Amino acid sequence: MRDRVSVRITRDEAKAFFAHPSQLKASMLQSPDDLPEGVEYWADGPLCLMFHPAFWPGVWMVHHAAKPEGWGHLVDPAQRLLRAFWEDHQPERIIGWTDARNRAAIAFARRVGFREDGRMQLNGHEVLMTGWRL
Repeated sequence: MRDRVSVRITRDEAKAFFAHPSQLKASMLQSPDDLPEGVEYWADGPLCLMFHPAFWPGVWMVHHAAKPEGWGHLVDPAQRLLRAFWEDHQPERIIGWTDARNRAAIAFARRVGFREDGRMQLNGHEVLMTGWRL
């Protein structure tokens, strides 16, 4: 895979992006080997986005993972990836959920262009629900 090119990749190729323990912290995954089949993985440089259909027609949910060498430099690759996925699929909306206590992830989502749709109250914390459109 070339750097700075948004491309669809395989599940096996995506494992490298989820290798650092911090990239599994906010997910239900225990290791990169737990990455699901039947979803789409897209990568650009140090960033991988995992997309799956949400339970509403035309809505896709996105999750991200980055290699440590890319931390702090992910906005441009994220925007390229979101645009490439959008152009390929023409969805109604791309959504993401983030633990409201994860300030860094929320700041990143805002810089990329996600906007708050609402908040989901859970036991002892809340989840920020956001959405993105081209």
